[in-house]
Amino acid sequence: MVIAHAPAAAVFSPWSTYIPWFIIGGLFLANVMERTNLLKRIAYNSILLTGASYNGIIWGLAIAGVILFLLIPGNTVFPLAALAYGLCKALNLKVGKETAGITMAAAISSLLPGWFIFNANYGLLTGLGKGVAGEVNLTWIQYLMYNSINILFYAFMFWIITKMFKPSVPINAKDYFKSQLEKLGKMSFDEKKVLIMSVMLFAFLLTTQYHKIEAGWGFIIFPMLLYFPGLSVATNEDLKNVNYGMAIFTAACMGIGTTAGALGLGKVVASVIMPILAGKGIMFIFGTVYTMIFSLNFLMTPLAIMSAFTLPLTEIAMSFGINPAAWYMFIQIAVDAIILPYEYVLYLIFFSFGIVKLSDFVKFQAVKTILTMIFVFTILIPFWRMIGFLMM
Repeated sequence: MVIAHAPAAAVFSPWSTYIPWFIIGGLFLANVMERTNLLKRIAYNSILLTGASYNGIIWGLAIAGVILFLLIPGNTVFPLAALAYGLCKALNLKVGKETAGITMAAAISSLLPGWFIFNANYGLLTGLGKGVAGEVNLTWIQYLMYNSINILFYAFMFWIITKMFKPSVPINAKDYFKSQLEKLGKMSFDEKKVLIMSVMLFAFLLTTQYHKIEAGWGFIIFPMLLYFPGLSVATNEDLKNVNYGMAIFTAACMGIGTTAGALGLGKVVASVIMPILAGKGIMFIFGTVYTMIFSLNFLMTPLAIMSAFTLPLTEIAMSFGINPAAWYMFIQIAVDAIILPYEYVLYLIFFSFGIVKLSDFVKFQAVKTILTMIFVFTILIPFWRMIGFLMM
C-alpha cells in the first residue's frame, strides 16, 4: 500500500467479507462444544454405533468427522487428534499399524469433509480469485450437491485404511467408550442448548437460497446467541481462548490476493503460463495445475500456495471458460496432495503426537495422493462436466 500504492480498499477488503469472521465464529463454537463435552459425546457415540472394534473405530471416526464438521467446519483437527491419541494410549497400543490406522482415520475425518461440506478454505479461494472471477456464491446446499460424488471417495479412504493398517490382534474398545460416556453422565442442559443453537444454524444453512445471506455469516450470528438470555451457555473464556491469529493470518493471505489483483500481477503471471497451455485440452490444464500444486507443496504451505497462485490460476481458468466455482474446489483438493508431514500443518499436528511411524505416514499419504488423482480425473471432473458445473 505504501510502496506500490495499492488502494487501501483492496488491501483491507478481506475484513469486509465473512471469511475471517467465519473462522472466529467456528473456533469460538468449537471452544464451547469442547468445554461442555458435546464434542466428546458425539465422537464416543459415533464409535459405539459402529461397534468399537478396530474397524468400528475407523468407521466411527468417519461418521464423527462428518457430524462435527457440519457443526464446526474446519475446526475439528485438535479435538479429533486428541481423541485418537487418547484412545491409542487408553488401549495400550504400541506404535505400529493400529495406531497409524486410527490416527490417519482421525486426520482424514477432520479434513476431507471439506470436500463436500462448505468451509472457510473454499471461502478463502473465492475471495482470492474475486479480482478476476468476481463474486462466486454457492449456497450450502449447492456446494454439497455439486461435490456429492466426493462422499464416495471419503468413504473409500476409510476402507483403504482398514486394509492398509490391519491390526495384528483383535481390538475391542466398547468398554472404554462406555466408561467414558458414563464419566460424562447424562447430557447436560448446556449441551442441549448448544444442540438447539446448532439446529438453528443448520436450518439457516439449508435455507440460504431463500434468505440470500451468505452461509459464512451464520457461523458468527448463531454462536453469539449462546451469550443471550435463555441460552447463556458461553463464557468469557470461550471468547478469550479463540485463536484470533488464525483469522488474522487468513485475512492477510486474502489481502495478498486482493492486492495482487489490484496491481494486475495475476495477469502478468498468467501471461507467462498461458503459452504453455495454449491449444491444450481441459484435462491437460487440470493435470498441469495439479502437478504444479503437488510440487509446490514440498516448498510452501497450502495457505501460501492458495495466496500466491489462486489469482493467476483463476485468470487462466477464466480464459479457458472453466467455471471458477469448480476451479476453486479443484485447488482445494489439490493442496491436500502431500507426502511428508511438514507439507501441511494440519496433518503435522496428527503426526506430532508421536504414534505414527514416518514410513506409515508416507505410505498412506502417497496412496491417498495417487487415489485422489485417479478419482479427480476419472470421476470428479467427468461428473462436473455431466451436471454442467465444469464450464461457464
